[in-house]
Amino acid sequence: MAQKLNFLEMPGAPERPLDNVLEPDDIMYVDDLKMHFPVTKGLMKRTVGVVKAVDGVTFHVKRGQTLGIVGESGSGKSTIGNCLLKNIIPTSGNIYYEGNNMKDISTHALQRMRKDLQMITQDPFASLDPRKNIMQIVSEGLRIHKMFSNKEEMDDLVVRQLEMVGINPDFRFRYPHEFSGGQRQRISIARALALQPKFIVCDEVVSALDVSIQAQIVNLMMKLQENMNLTYVFIGHDLSVVRYISNQVAVLYLGKIMELTSSDELYDHPLHPYTKALISAAPIPNPIVDRKRERILLKGEIPSPINPPKGCNFCTRCPYADQRCREEEPEMVDVGSNHLVACHKVSGK
Repeated sequence: MAQKLNFLEMPGAPERPLDNVLEPDDIMYVDDLKMHFPVTKGLMKRTVGVVKAVDGVTFHVKRGQTLGIVGESGSGKSTIGNCLLKNIIPTSGNIYYEGNNMKDISTHALQRMRKDLQMITQDPFASLDPRKNIMQIVSEGLRIHKMFSNKEEMDDLVVRQLEMVGINPDFRFRYPHEFSGGQRQRISIARALALQPKFIVCDEVVSALDVSIQAQIVNLMMKLQENMNLTYVFIGHDLSVVRYISNQVAVLYLGKIMELTSSDELYDHPLHPYTKALISAAPIPNPIVDRKRERILLKGEIPSPINPPKGCNFCTRCPYADQRCREEEPEMVDVGSNHLVACHKVSGK
């Protein structure tokens, strides 16, 4: 089996960023990432504006841990995930993976790096080729990267991957439509893990599944993370699921991070008005506690990313917004214990 490559030793690999930026336990560092999509009009495709899907986000992803990203639909969560894997090229900003700036890595080096960087998507039925059986689907990456020497070794690798995710390997010659939604998601996980990755973007991986199946998939992913020292970026809108699996959580709104801290700190002591509103809307299994808590109802709809508000992105819906909020964009400030908040009212600056 082919050995994993050290990208720090690749010819032409860029130098590490400054020591005061990259932390020792970082597997990935994202610095002021922006992804703006042009809006065109007419036969000549004249650019008339831009969609600011992601508009300047910065965060660290710790090795062996899970960073959760939550927010409403259209907030830019999936766009961030695709930028991290370089499925799309960001408009600006830097993404450092294991100390290397990914925009400076050559195409050839990036192809070899693909083994380390994988994605599991929301809809397992759409992401699995209906014309291929499970054996072909799971082994596709193995064939591309030549990670086996003969057919018997390939078959053995696929069998082990299916057993690892709880799928009977005797079913490997069946097709995706013969499996349930939960089983298809397990197959998607097996396909991602076949290349022995280090970093996986999980894009709404349980949102299309029943609640009981969601718990099984999340527990499976946590077990695999512990056994294989995997790093996850877990994108979702179900706050209870994100809290359960994540070490840190970033709250995203209209392409910007509103709040970023540890999972327990965020849910026990939310500071940003948007975070408080999200948590107040999340269901609680205990009906007595659920009836007593205060609901925060936000007025209006999320603004268009083509024309975001001036100042704070949340000012059009925030019950505490004043003139400063409407004119001046708040900075991300650490208010203590690595609890970062972008809000004039909280930071006091």
